[in-house]
Amino acid sequence: MMKKKLFVFFMALLPLVALAQKNYAHLLEKYMKSQEAVHEFSGAVLIAKKGKIIYKQAFGQANREWKISNTVDTRFPIASLTKQFTAAAILQLAEQGKLQTEDKISKYFPGFPKGDSITIHMLLNHTSGIQNILQDPFFTEINVNTRIEALNDTTLINIFRNKPFDFSPGTWWRYSNSGYFLLGYIIEKLSGLTYRNYVYKNILQKAGMKNSDLFRYDSIILNRAYGYNRTPKGWTNSRIININLSFSAGGLYSTVEDLFAWSEALNACKIINAASLAKMNRPNREDRGAGYGVFIDKFHNRNAIFHSGALLGFSSFLIRYPVEEICIIILANRETNLDFLHKGLAGILFDKEVLPAYKRSAVKIDTTLLKKYVGEFQGPELPFPLNLVEKNNRLYLRLHRDIELLPESPTKFFVNEPEVELQVEFNLNSEKEVSKAYLIEGGVKMEAKRKLL
Repeated sequence: MMKKKLFVFFMALLPLVALAQKNYAHLLEKYMKSQEAVHEFSGAVLIAKKGKIIYKQAFGQANREWKISNTVDTRFPIASLTKQFTAAAILQLAEQGKLQTEDKISKYFPGFPKGDSITIHMLLNHTSGIQNILQDPFFTEINVNTRIEALNDTTLINIFRNKPFDFSPGTWWRYSNSGYFLLGYIIEKLSGLTYRNYVYKNILQKAGMKNSDLFRYDSIILNRAYGYNRTPKGWTNSRIININLSFSAGGLYSTVEDLFAWSEALNACKIINAASLAKMNRPNREDRGAGYGVFIDKFHNRNAIFHSGALLGFSSFLIRYPVEEICIIILANRETNLDFLHKGLAGILFDKEVLPAYKRSAVKIDTTLLKKYVGEFQGPELPFPLNLVEKNNRLYLRLHRDIELLPESPTKFFVNEPEVELQVEFNLNSEKEVSKAYLIEGGVKMEAKRKLL
């Protein structure tokens, strides 16, 4: 009897032993190498769990003219990841009693339209209704075609202050860089420092970020990456923009290690206190939406706090799974879609079936099969219902629009759009009826079942 109990005990331990022996670094490296080979990923990646770095690697070239490789110490513009730092600075000033997040912005910008209805809180979580400055052609023009110094607050604010509101303040939300420009000027007004000097002294130095600062194209920045774009004809230099104008909405540069130091310091309440951190991570719509400088959502059925960034020639992504204490940081010196990459990396850590990237090509199939695939499929881990329709002997995924799925085999289809890692696969039984369906996103294979009518 004792031998039987011991046998059962050791058999129960086997899955745990296998899990402990799983070489995540090897699996992550294999996945990233496939991304480099197929999608020509260029940048750096860092992944940590419970405060320890488990994977750190660089790919591609920081300077293609001189064939200088990216390293884990390469400095990249982080674009809109800057908003986290701006939000933290505002919360620091609130902790010091210099402002309240419910302050009306008319207090800081007299005469601003609807200023008595807009609060700092609304600027932070994108509920102000102020039109995004990026929609203005003049801002785009000066951003791309000039090398002027950062505009003063009055000139810059005048670009968007009299534009029509997207909605009445506080009634909805829409991402707006304009609000974060206003927050940057509030920081300067209340601290008596430039935005750069305040953030450098009170955040970057506190977090131990020695390789981060406000980006300027006229400064010599050691180990900086140059921005590129991949076209059908090959690599091209991205247009140089006046990044000085990104200011408190997107002007910082950093490294993957510095951003990890930031994530650890922020979540250990070394930058702001626990109450402020809770406000920062509170979504503006039920259990998901925008917090302060971050977004809150669910991936792989797990809570996630994240933000992405994009500039001409650069892309960035930082995501943290707070319960699992997993942090994934991706910095790229090319224009690319990182939405699928981070999901694949997380899927590996969550022991999902994750397929490496590979080159796909369309083939001819018996189109009578397509009617068997039509319908709605659901699954607990699917990011959206898999609604498939057939039109003119072609299969489409119906989301906000119909997206064509090209066949790579009679049972496997893919979205043929740049940087989109989305596939649908079917298992057929002996009667050639669908027995199982799968959505494959970023290589992560998720089972779906047909919704019964």
